Amino acid sequence: MKYLPFLTGKYSTAPGLIAIEKNPVSSEKFIFQVDDTYNQYIENKTACRKEDIYKYYCTSRLLPGTISRVNKYIARQLVKEYPDFFILEESGKSISLHNRILNETIHWSDDWIDIDSDKYESLFDALCCQVQEDIAIVQMQDNEDWLTAIHLCSPNHWSPTEKCGKTFEAIHAPIPGMDKTMQQHPKMLSAIIQKGPFTRFAWGVATDDRLNHHPVPPPGIDSDYWNGRLKGDDATKFYIRTERQNLVGFAEENVFIFTIHTYFYDISELDHNEQNLLWEAIDTMSYESKIYKGIIKMEVELKRKLGK
Repeated sequence: MKYLPFLTGKYSTAPGLIAIEKNPVSSEKFIFQVDDTYNQYIENKTACRKEDIYKYYCTSRLLPGTISRVNKYIARQLVKEYPDFFILEESGKSISLHNRILNETIHWSDDWIDIDSDKYESLFDALCCQVQEDIAIVQMQDNEDWLTAIHLCSPNHWSPTEKCGKTFEAIHAPIPGMDKTMQQHPKMLSAIIQKGPFTRFAWGVATDDRLNHHPVPPPGIDSDYWNGRLKGDDATKFYIRTERQNLVGFAEENVFIFTIHTYFYDISELDHNEQNLLWEAIDTMSYESKIYKGIIKMEVELKRKLGK
């Protein structure tokens, strides 16, 4: 299935939350998706770990009850959705998850927090490295919300360490057109926790299909090359970069997880109607949105390639 949110012909920053249970396609009710690009995503996470895992993984005021609950959910949901790929064994105080795809087994104790491993920093770190998705955890407490943990190896031009510990308002402040969402965000976050799970989609245009677009390149890599979002020429390929985002709430802990699965679609492979609707959606963007999403400098070449 292709995820092309721009087929509405309009660009929007509205939450666009869709109740997962209402999706008629059974596989679209899955929180995690395992597809034929699985190894590519895991290799990207391995590369991030080799560079500096703490550039991509961080926590802030993470409550033990929260992370224990989230870890239980991830492990058990993987087994529920993909019993052919993942085996969970719970025997007394010893618990393990075997990943048949990677032929890897991780072991931990019944606190569902710590892990005895030279490879991983925590159980959450280990579990995040079993899935293609990036995962964030948002905590609410005493009329306050904050990003309490994030494991983001496919950042789309933003740094997880700069967002960790911040409120919803602070995190989304740089995004143009968020005024209405900002006004209602406390109710929205509470609804996510109490009424989820939900799916939403975000999209943009890229000039490469590299997953990792952290704003700071790895050592020795040219920043202009790393940044991408090039002006473009005849040889430049343009891609739709879509994020399928799932939000799952845990009422007792007053917390929700936010998963991000990134997909790329070559614009030249879109059909004529899809290309038309893409340009219509881009044309509805404000100037500020085009700057924020990096479209402004590629717009002329993109328009030419779309035959406009």
